Amino acid sequence: MARKTFIVFIAFNLIFLLCAALHFFIPLYTRTSIKKAPTLDSIASNLLLDECPLTASMANAALMTFSFVISLPALFRKQNLILLQIHAWLIVIAAIFTLGIGLEIWFSTLETRRNLEPIWNRQSTFIQSMLQFKFKCCGYNDPEVFIKDGTCPNAAEVARHGGCIGPFGVFANQFLDVVFTTFFGFVAVDMLVLLSVLCVIKETKEQRRYVLIDQKKRYGEF
Repeated sequence: MARKTFIVFIAFNLIFLLCAALHFFIPLYTRTSIKKAPTLDSIASNLLLDECPLTASMANAALMTFSFVISLPALFRKQNLILLQIHAWLIVIAAIFTLGIGLEIWFSTLETRRNLEPIWNRQSTFIQSMLQFKFKCCGYNDPEVFIKDGTCPNAAEVARHGGCIGPFGVFANQFLDVVFTTFFGFVAVDMLVLLSVLCVIKETKEQRRYVLIDQKKRYGEF
C-alpha cells in the first residue's frame, strides 16, 4: 500500500470514528441535560433535540464503531481484502442511515409551526412560562390561552407581545437548520472515508496481482 494512501486512509478512519463518537455523545448529552433542571439557555434547544431521532443516531454510532473495528487489520497493514470490502459496505449503510436522520429533521422544518404546537402543549406551566420569558411572548398561538406570569401579567401585555408561534418558530428553524446540516456534513465525511477505503482496496488488489505475476515468473524460471 502506498504510504500517502495509507496515511489518508488512517486519517479519514479516525475522523469517521470521531463522527461515530459525536453520533453517540450528542444524544447522550441531550438526554442527560433534559433530566436536569431547565435553564433559559438550554430549554428551547433541549425541547427541539428531544424530538429528533436520538435513538437512531446512537444506533448509527454503534454501526460506525463496528465498521471502524472491521478496518483495524488494514490499519496495522494486514491487508485483509474481505474485511476492507465489509468496511466499505458498512460505511455505505451508515451514510444512508445518517442521511435519513438528516432528511427527517429537514422535513420537520418544512412545517415547524404546526410541529411545535404539540410540543408546546405537552409542557408544564413552568416550562411554558420559561419559554414566554425567553422569547418575550404569551401563549403559543391563541391569545386567550397563556400562562399568567411576569412576562404576561394581563391582556394588554399579551396583546403587545403576541404569541410564541413566531419567535419560537424562528428559533426552531435556525437551530434545526444547524442540526440537519451537521448530519449532512457527517454524510460528506462518510463519502470521503468510503473513497479512501476504495483506494486501499484497489491498491491491495494491484499488489496481489503483481505478487502473483512475480510468483509465476519465478515458477517459470525453475
